[in-house]
Amino acid sequence: MSALALVRLVLVLSAVTLYAGLTVLAATPIRQLTTAQQASLRPALSPDAKRIAFQRNEGDGRYRIWVIDADGSNAKRVTSGENDDRHPSWSPDARTIAVDSGSEGKREIWLIDAGNGQRTQLTRLGGIASFPSFSPDGSRIAFYLYRNGVTDVWTVKRDGSEVTQITKELASEQRQQCTFACHAASWSPRGDRLAISSGDHSKVLVLAPTAGAVPQAISPDDERAHFPTYLADGRIVYVSEYITLDQSWTDLWLQPDQPNSARTPLVQGVRAQGPFEISRDAQQLLFASPRTGNFEIYAVTLDAEGKQALAERVVRAGASPQAGGHIEVKAQRRDSSPFGESTPYVLGLVAVALVGIGVELFVRARRAR
Repeated sequence: MSALALVRLVLVLSAVTLYAGLTVLAATPIRQLTTAQQASLRPALSPDAKRIAFQRNEGDGRYRIWVIDADGSNAKRVTSGENDDRHPSWSPDARTIAVDSGSEGKREIWLIDAGNGQRTQLTRLGGIASFPSFSPDGSRIAFYLYRNGVTDVWTVKRDGSEVTQITKELASEQRQQCTFACHAASWSPRGDRLAISSGDHSKVLVLAPTAGAVPQAISPDDERAHFPTYLADGRIVYVSEYITLDQSWTDLWLQPDQPNSARTPLVQGVRAQGPFEISRDAQQLLFASPRTGNFEIYAVTLDAEGKQALAERVVRAGASPQAGGHIEVKAQRRDSSPFGESTPYVLGLVAVALVGIGVELFVRARRAR
């Protein structure tokens, strides 16, 4: 073997080794499900966990509803035209998707046939109706309505009848509360309770889905808790958000839907702020993130490896989480280089490529003499 052939072989083997290292490093339990030039947000997992609906901004300021398989394949746009459709929610039979649609000043709840995209308007309330969610039997839809400076939870039957106001001034501009809903009300498995966030998004509340029901707080008083989701076993998953001067993180908790009940951590030190979509068995978590420069939909299995991938901080000794105390968490050091931990591999590949180009140019120059 000539010296030149040997040099080429060494370069090829070096490139293969570096690429293999980069591939291993890139492998992660967090799975990217969408890839687009427009923002993909608000994933909703179908009841059979086979499909995911989400909203995508296609560049004209409006969102359309898309559906993909749980592995990210078979992308299909369900809504189109001039409609601005947001916050999809599946019916229990996975045949219908509820959305809110309209403009910045007026939105109503609509039902969309997941197969053919046929639309049916459900509410005509003249405010901003948003974040619909189906009851377990599919007979009712809960949603938020902002009107005259106040936001409340309402319900409506699937045929558009019996529009009912559930809460009274859940969030009010006069009390300087946030009147923009951030997460759909979640129905208990029996359909006899709703889990929502308080008007200032600091507590998780449960209440009966009837007019005049009195909400009860189940989360601790000394933290910021919101985004509740009922699981199939009747427990609730919710987020506690921690913010300091130089860092922020969230913890996900499991808790029975009763005040002062003990809770257990599901995932701690999560870098994403939520909201999250949690499967009914708490095994899968979906979220939208701009980690690649554009908002895309991601999924992760909540096993030990998945939880490790979600967390960027290590829990240390602190107050008991069951007692509702604050847990001290230390942030891990982040790599500030452009490619993060993959930087050595990327630079190595670049160096190999440059050496290879140099060798070939040298050979061609000698042959040209």
